[in-house]
Amino acid sequence: MYRASAFYFFALLLLAVPAFWPSYLFPKRYETDWHVHLHGIAMLLWMLMLIAQAGLVRIKSLAAHRALGRTSFVLVPVIVASTLLLAHYRMRSGLNDELIYFFYVQLALLVQFLVAYGLAILNRRAPKLHMRFMVCTALALVDPILARILANHFGVEPPVLQLLTYGVIDLILCALIVHDRIQQHYTRIYPAMLSLFVATQAPTFFVLGSKTWRGFTEAFARLPLP
Repeated sequence: MYRASAFYFFALLLLAVPAFWPSYLFPKRYETDWHVHLHGIAMLLWMLMLIAQAGLVRIKSLAAHRALGRTSFVLVPVIVASTLLLAHYRMRSGLNDELIYFFYVQLALLVQFLVAYGLAILNRRAPKLHMRFMVCTALALVDPILARILANHFGVEPPVLQLLTYGVIDLILCALIVHDRIQQHYTRIYPAMLSLFVATQAPTFFVLGSKTWRGFTEAFARLPLP
């Protein structure tokens, strides 16, 4: 299964086309602000890196795999900065419940991504651990893609939208847990990551009723960011 991971990552990239087609790739009015383009390019580069890295492992080009992996030390900070800057840019015209809600979703996904990436780097000399955590960085990208497909093409709205996207991600993790248990390999990795994902997903459905979260979002919106 892991030898075929490049194909799974490529399938996720293909799904991004219908996901972002009406809102970014072919909108009625093209986006001109650099915040949007910086974030879009950074995430595209990450997806291409996942595909390339999995492909390099498949053909046993490990030196190239390691060399390409070092570029993540630059790309990941750009992903973090572009995510926060884009969220802040969206808030400049004023806060509303939708922005407050999705700001939490963005930060939750960012935490999932960073934890998975950090553990992948810490275990970079243990390939079987490393690749499992890298798979989890891809799972953090499922929600933005699947949510846009459901919203733009099927009219699904929150909270049902998030129930569906989170459900798909958690089911994938459960399938990976079952796979590892059958193979009797590294059976603690995915349960731990599932716990992280669920712990960061659950508050999504309560943030609008939280004065603390609203206050935090308002404070973030006031920051003098570019």
